[in-house]
Amino acid sequence: MTSVAVVGASGYIGSELLRLLVNHPQIDEIIPVSRSLAGERVSSHLTHLRGFLDSEFKEMDLEKLDADFLFVAAPPGEWITLIPSVLERGVKVVSMGGKFRIKNEKVDSNTYPGFDNTELLDKAVYGLPEMYRDEIKKAGFIANPGCYTTSIILALAPLSKYKNSLDLDRLVVSSISGSSGAGAKPSRLLHHPEMSSNLRPYKVLKHRHTPEMEFILSRVFGSDLSISFTPSIGNHSRGILSYINLFTNEGIDLVKLFSDFYGGEFFVRVMASDGENVPNLKDVVNTNFCDIGINFDSSRGRILLLSATDNLIKGGSGTAVQNMNLMLGLDEQIGLRQVSVSP
Repeated sequence: MTSVAVVGASGYIGSELLRLLVNHPQIDEIIPVSRSLAGERVSSHLTHLRGFLDSEFKEMDLEKLDADFLFVAAPPGEWITLIPSVLERGVKVVSMGGKFRIKNEKVDSNTYPGFDNTELLDKAVYGLPEMYRDEIKKAGFIANPGCYTTSIILALAPLSKYKNSLDLDRLVVSSISGSSGAGAKPSRLLHHPEMSSNLRPYKVLKHRHTPEMEFILSRVFGSDLSISFTPSIGNHSRGILSYINLFTNEGIDLVKLFSDFYGGEFFVRVMASDGENVPNLKDVVNTNFCDIGINFDSSRGRILLLSATDNLIKGGSGTAVQNMNLMLGLDEQIGLRQVSVSP
């Protein structure tokens, strides 16, 4: 059995980790860490965990951490300087923030400035199991992917086989996320009267996930990609729907391509019938699934991929637990086989 600590346990990603871990059959101890709520009962703030996790939040003291596994769901801070010593003690670590996802020192520093650490950057393995499963199994330190990037990379990766027949200079992506993607801290942007009956683009053409998806996909495709990305916040709490547009000058059997690529992947479901292939956001919310719809207009050579995920689970805590399972030599599906509700 395994003991797990969660730093930043009171935030949305951290609390989702707690929710998944309390029902994980191989976890026998959960240490919830929150600097702002230390000493207060977890279930008094995260009331959905009442009866499941009634212990107190702990202070963050990584130098004295007694756990087998560590999730860090906190913004970059002094904790980064302590991670090397944590790893030396044999504790495996998954970082949920953007730092260390991009294995290019300059781009990493420009995108997520401060607390640079080339040692950790060198050690970090990008934690997208469907792409880097073998590396994750052997890793001690994982940089968990961003929520938008997860939905977009999973949709585009199979097309790398046909990169020479794709117009990669016209790669346009729009995503709509639930408001929980911005975190638990209140702001005017996410104030209910501002968001109700609204759809708001933000950080147009300069979102911090763009360099991450460009870096990872450029490695997958073996050539530089430039993505025009526009995110929006919708009038819903959770869930991402990404619209990915690109063009080809060749007939590609997309159904076979995607079915072969993801044929053995439990958490990626490909929709590829003769009609419209449109994922339903409610089918993935509260689950670790990514549903991908494949649509092709042969008369225009236009490919439209629609990718749906839960931003807090497959786009965050669920993939993190999937990574933990792999790193501990467990079945990666353990604790993650939840099915969405209907209606």
